[in-house]
Amino acid sequence: MTGELDSGVAIEAATTAPADWPELLAACQAADYSHTRHWQDTVCAHRPGARQLWLSARQDGKLVAGLAAVAAAPVRRLGGLLAVRRLESSVEGTSGGPLLHPELGPARQDELFNSLVDRLLAARPGGLASAAIALNPLSEKMYGHLLADRPEWRRQDSPTAMVSLAGGIGVVERERLVMNKRNERNRGLRRGAEVFVTTDADLLAEYYGIYAAACANWGVVPTPLGLLQGLLRDPADRVFFTCVRLDGAVIGGHLCLHQGERVLAWNGVTDPALARTHFPATLCFWGDLVEACRRGAQWLDFGASGGVNSLAGFKRYFGAELMTRGFYVADTSPLRLLRRGGQLVQSLGQRTQRRWHDGATGKPRQGGPA
Repeated sequence: MTGELDSGVAIEAATTAPADWPELLAACQAADYSHTRHWQDTVCAHRPGARQLWLSARQDGKLVAGLAAVAAAPVRRLGGLLAVRRLESSVEGTSGGPLLHPELGPARQDELFNSLVDRLLAARPGGLASAAIALNPLSEKMYGHLLADRPEWRRQDSPTAMVSLAGGIGVVERERLVMNKRNERNRGLRRGAEVFVTTDADLLAEYYGIYAAACANWGVVPTPLGLLQGLLRDPADRVFFTCVRLDGAVIGGHLCLHQGERVLAWNGVTDPALARTHFPATLCFWGDLVEACRRGAQWLDFGASGGVNSLAGFKRYFGAELMTRGFYVADTSPLRLLRRGGQLVQSLGQRTQRRWHDGATGKPRQGGPA
């Protein structure tokens, strides 16, 4: 499907990435790993019923802007009576949104941003449905006002914890890592824990038991193991697993996504039973920092903290600063009405968020992580 703007730019919609997408990705400083073809392919391969949407804007045949999104399978509500559909350019807590070639002038960038958003809304299903876009700090700074000014979009602030890697790992360790975290790292290593970077899918599978236990504690559905392992097989080596082991057993890890100047520590958890004795979380964060610096990244993104104050504070010990990230949702009219009816029920069911590690005793627990 193709449409042409008054400016002579043609926008095409497809279910696969255009062949020249990597060139646009490399040119855009704001690009995230979730904009990559491997991310989109892997996510859809492990989410039953999901479909890809690629929007490409071309000027004189050159790809100058684009947007990648996933149309998720319907989610059943109220005992299966209602089906809610979602079209999202930000999946599993990542960021997305339009990419605009830096050769475009500011006015043309704004025009194409709005045009791509319009096409995303046009592709949104009818009935109970929504479109969603999350903008990373750079995209939010450049384009967030364009969505905030449109009444069909509602914005939720979703700050993310970013560590500057300027100066390399030596500067990060001296100037940004607080002393007690350096001490925890050293104590954990002296007590036999090890931290290293790998692409071994078997180690990721061993980690998955800890992650699944954490998800059960949080009351959320875990990301499928096959999806995590599929990402780890990125042919461009942009995905790595920071692994912490003790006596040969995995006690925690972070699956990290690298694109351009940023590394995102996207999926991670450690065994809380060892939190006060071997400090696996500290070792994971340290391992992420070392590898991100080795790769030449400028920023390490530790992600949002979901309102968990202790987790946000933990990230600050590593030099993280909160940066503005916007999450935008555009509901159809029927879904807006449904949400209004459910707000009271949601407010009655709210509870205080806690970190899985909060209250950990430091004593090994019977039966593994809890």
